[in-house]
Amino acid sequence: VMYKRILQQAGFIQFAQLQFLEAKELFRSGQLDVRELISLYPFLLPTSSSFIRSHPPLHEYADLNQLTQGDQEKMTKCKRFLMSYLNEVRSTEVANGYKEDIDTALLKLYAEANHESLLDLLVSENFCLLTDSAAWLEKHKKYFALGLLYHYNGQDAAALQLWVKIVDGDIQDSTRSDLYEYIVDFLTFCSDQDLVWKYSEWILQKNEEIGVQIFTKRPLEEQEKNNINPDDIITCLNKYPKARVKYLEHLVLERKIQKEKYHTHLAVLYLEAILQLKSVTTDNCKETTELLLKLRSLLQKSDLYRIRFILDKIQGTDLHMESAILYGKLEEHEKALHILVHELKDFHAAEEYCVWNSENRDVQYRRRLFHMLLSVYLTPGASDCALVVAAVDLLNNHAAEFDAGLVLQVVPDSWSVQLLSPFLAGAVRQSIHTKRMTQVALGLAQAENLIYKHEKVKQKGAPILLSDKKVCQVCQNPFCEPVFVRYPNGSMAHTHCAANRHLNSNVTHHSPSSSNQT
Repeated sequence: VMYKRILQQAGFIQFAQLQFLEAKELFRSGQLDVRELISLYPFLLPTSSSFIRSHPPLHEYADLNQLTQGDQEKMTKCKRFLMSYLNEVRSTEVANGYKEDIDTALLKLYAEANHESLLDLLVSENFCLLTDSAAWLEKHKKYFALGLLYHYNGQDAAALQLWVKIVDGDIQDSTRSDLYEYIVDFLTFCSDQDLVWKYSEWILQKNEEIGVQIFTKRPLEEQEKNNINPDDIITCLNKYPKARVKYLEHLVLERKIQKEKYHTHLAVLYLEAILQLKSVTTDNCKETTELLLKLRSLLQKSDLYRIRFILDKIQGTDLHMESAILYGKLEEHEKALHILVHELKDFHAAEEYCVWNSENRDVQYRRRLFHMLLSVYLTPGASDCALVVAAVDLLNNHAAEFDAGLVLQVVPDSWSVQLLSPFLAGAVRQSIHTKRMTQVALGLAQAENLIYKHEKVKQKGAPILLSDKKVCQVCQNPFCEPVFVRYPNGSMAHTHCAANRHLNSNVTHHSPSSSNQT
């Protein structure tokens, strides 16, 4: 004990001479109660600490001010040493029994020195005493760090209240320039729904598109349980149109919730936004173009929205492409194709319409759509050269989609063979291919049939000998007449024994491989 005490005293002598490495080794060897060192620094020990200095004392100094004689540079070096020493010992056996004193002192040092490790201390496991630490952080205007301290101690409401004041400018703390985004992220993973609702209005007023993430990026398992009802969220977002659209996109496109009201609502919001923009300017700006693409994609891919309802809203507008998509959903393809060809004059879109409307449908359905498009191009009385060119291109580029016989009946007699040569060549090639494939299938079927016939002949060809020495495999009695049943394994039985084989347990025992084949 005396030896350890001498080492501790030597450590303080070295410490007073600012020989910190030597002092640290002596403190460790002498197993110094680290609070002896902390007590030299004014106000670092918590007010609740019961520590009393060793008696007789290990050194002659009342505090750091006396030791450094007021020299600020020396004082700074001493504080830097204590930071390093406490950080080293806080996770060792030296800290056992008074971790609160060590962590609270370390927090105070970090806060006073504006040290970057302050936040690391607060977001990891620590034993900082709330009352002392909070007062010290407030004194040094470390409000963000104070919020982290409250959060670590389960006081999320107090933490949020502080952070909101920082963002609003009521109190000053420049620790994080992205504090608003940090609060959004904090609320996103906050399990206290009351807090989420309490600050949702403030969050959305600041920035709708970022703020809505408190609802769209919540943990998946929480969303699947519908802990927060989506209908309540939509009601809350009615005052924030951009956020409402973002949230409905999240429900429909990301979570893929199959509810008509969400799909219809999203389509209506897209439509209203487009019409609003078009009323301001006649040219399609970037925002209008993006919305149009989103609306078309939704109308094409979803089957849940109220088609007639949306169609009624589009009537009387210049949204012809969207009208065509909706008519397609109603299976009114002629109307849709008429819009694309005669009103929009977008022949490529008309061909694409036939392609996407026939996805996951049979060949006949697809063929019917292409024939419809051809009929629209060749409408009697339409002498537009562009339509003729479009009809020829359609036939030549999609020869496989047409019935050549029907096409030849509807094309004008004035068209030359040369004009349709790619179509005719493709049609003939397809016809020959179909014929040859059919011949191959027929040949394979005939070969398979021949194999079965051969098997049948083999089965019939082997002679069956019946003599008075043969016995029935069921009853073990000889045959009295030339009438019997033969099993595939070659065994024979009386007809009446075979008929009763399901009732006779000996059948299974004597002829395990018997079956219905005879």
